[in-house]
Amino acid sequence: MTINLRPHIQSCLEACSARFQIGVFTASAQDYADQVIDLIDPTHEFIQFRLYRQHCVQTHDGHYIKDLRVIRNRQLTDMLLVDNSVHSFGLQLDNGVPIIPFFDDESD
Repeated sequence: MTINLRPHIQSCLEACSARFQIGVFTASAQDYADQVIDLIDPTHEFIQFRLYRQHCVQTHDGHYIKDLRVIRNRQLTDMLLVDNSVHSFGLQLDNGVPIIPFFDDESD
């Protein structure tokens, strides 16, 4: 498997995990997502929980929406969803932080 990791992802995870709980909520299949997350956080010290495609809501046109209400032990006001697809946070627009997709720009 070959994936492109954003530059400074490790230092970002380290800094963020010191102040926040980090979870991954992906529309990817669990088998694939686990491989990627394990590559990013091999010691499981930064990412505390994982949610996958089966936790999303699929729209009639095939988009996957990440409904943050599935995380029952947190208030919506305490969560952010960072994603490159605006569809992903369609149910909680106020919680969404849109980012551009990453391919291989080392200055990203």
